[in-house]
Amino acid sequence: MIPSVVLGYMVIFNDFEFPFLNIKVLSLLPAGSAITPITSPLWEIINNNFTQELAGILFIVSAIFVAFSKEKKEDEYIAKIRLESLLWATYTTFVIHILCLLFFYDFTYFRSMIINMFTLLIVFIVRYNFIIYRSKFISNEE
Repeated sequence: MIPSVVLGYMVIFNDFEFPFLNIKVLSLLPAGSAITPITSPLWEIINNNFTQELAGILFIVSAIFVAFSKEKKEDEYIAKIRLESLLWATYTTFVIHILCLLFFYDFTYFRSMIINMFTLLIVFIVRYNFIIYRSKFISNEE
């Protein structure tokens, strides 16, 4: 997951692209189709650099593996922590989304939505691991 975080940071904040990933891709509802939907095609083949998409896919897949990998001791308590962490992450993500709607505009809003797309998994992983760590720490003290 760490390499995908580094790549994602470089793509979002430094406009990094791998030159060898310039490929032809299928674009559904290409640019301009929202403005003139009747005369525009529903799809077309375009040239695109696939680095942004690759970074997003790598992060999502690796974060899902990290978030939902089975614990050595999987019981009802772990399931309860997972469910509570997922609920907490959902609430946090939508609060952040509302704040972005209120305070960010134009390209800053767009960039915040790109980042917010991954917030659910990030908050879930952080909270879940924190609760697991805290419960193991407390049980070791007793």
